[in-house]
Amino acid sequence: MSPLTEVFDGGLTTLEDVLDACHRENVKAEIDEELVERQLVVSDPVDIAIAKGIISEDGKDGYLDFKVNMSAKPQFIPKDDAAVDYKNSMQITIVEIGDIIADIIPPTEGEDGMDVRGNVLKAKDGEKARYFVGEGIEEKDGQLIATAAGTPSMQDNVVMVHRNYVLQGDIDLSTGNMNFPGTVVIHGSVTDGFEVISEENIVVYGLISGAKVRAKGYVKCAGGIQGKARAEIVAGSFVAATFVSAASIVAEGDIIITKDILHSNVSCLGELRLGGSIIGGITTVFKGIECGDIGSETGVKTIVNIRTHYRQEKAKELANSVMIEVGAIYEKYLIWNKAKALNEAEGNELLQAANKLQDLITKRQMYDNRVAKFEAMVFGNKNAKIKLLGMLESDVSIASPYSKYTSTVPIKGPLIVSENNSSAVMAVAVGGI
Repeated sequence: MSPLTEVFDGGLTTLEDVLDACHRENVKAEIDEELVERQLVVSDPVDIAIAKGIISEDGKDGYLDFKVNMSAKPQFIPKDDAAVDYKNSMQITIVEIGDIIADIIPPTEGEDGMDVRGNVLKAKDGEKARYFVGEGIEEKDGQLIATAAGTPSMQDNVVMVHRNYVLQGDIDLSTGNMNFPGTVVIHGSVTDGFEVISEENIVVYGLISGAKVRAKGYVKCAGGIQGKARAEIVAGSFVAATFVSAASIVAEGDIIITKDILHSNVSCLGELRLGGSIIGGITTVFKGIECGDIGSETGVKTIVNIRTHYRQEKAKELANSVMIEVGAIYEKYLIWNKAKALNEAEGNELLQAANKLQDLITKRQMYDNRVAKFEAMVFGNKNAKIKLLGMLESDVSIASPYSKYTSTVPIKGPLIVSENNSSAVMAVAVGGI
């Protein structure tokens, strides 16, 4: 369009001219006639839109709206109290079976547009969320649901729940204590004062140093266990380590040590096999021992129990503790019995003592039943023995529930130490391995 002041041949000078021109161009969109008229009379015209189409709008892509933290790294989650406990404030995300991992948000449809000539401007529909259902995940009712307990993650569009947790560094203040429902693999060490608990297995490539490690499955420690008189290792299966020093180990299965066990309390219901020496501490084994040496040249007191069920010994301790409580109640009863009369407070205390005594009797029966059950297991275990390839040093005590042998002078192996059921005598046989 050209203004009236600058009309030249071919210029559009009236509204009708403009409308005719738009008609010839097949413009279907509504013309803003007022805007045209104002533009026709200005001295300094500018480009201006007198008819508009409708811009198309593409649909939005679908996505996963995660309901849990998908980072496998420990996160700092402080508690409400003023003191910050870094050991327990660093936590990894754990989900349980049935937990909602994410809502699946569907894509939206695109909205078509139209140009000024009435041509449709096609819009794109949004694409579905890009993901794959991995291990421990199911898709149900527009949600991703955990079918296993563990750590959730998404990698390469695969959503999964890891039954194994792999840590590349140490268990320390940067990670805090760990309690995981699956297997834990630690490529570093478990440092002093920290705790690792697993519903399955624990593998440590570094040291276990003054820490507590508990697994319902096995515990493996490639770097060894430097207990510092604080480490506690408990396994529902076997324990394997390079060495053990000043630690407590309890295993339902075997214990396999590459080198030495030093000044430690070790108990297992399987066999103890080690390539080095047992020096100091108390070793309690149900089935048998294979080792290099027992004791040391310096005469360190070393106690070894074979054919011994550590749960039986624990049951005996509990039964004895019950009798100590019974004895304390009995002493009070003797005092009350000498009194001519009891005041109200003493009467109430006597009544409470009588009720507690009944509970203690029930406990004692329970512990006695346990002792009897384990006693039958011990009596049936007739093959327990020690196979020693090196030296049996002096000041070593080897005991079973029925007999005991104390070494007063060093004996050079190989030798076998075993017990006979009928004679209840511990025998040392040199050679024969």
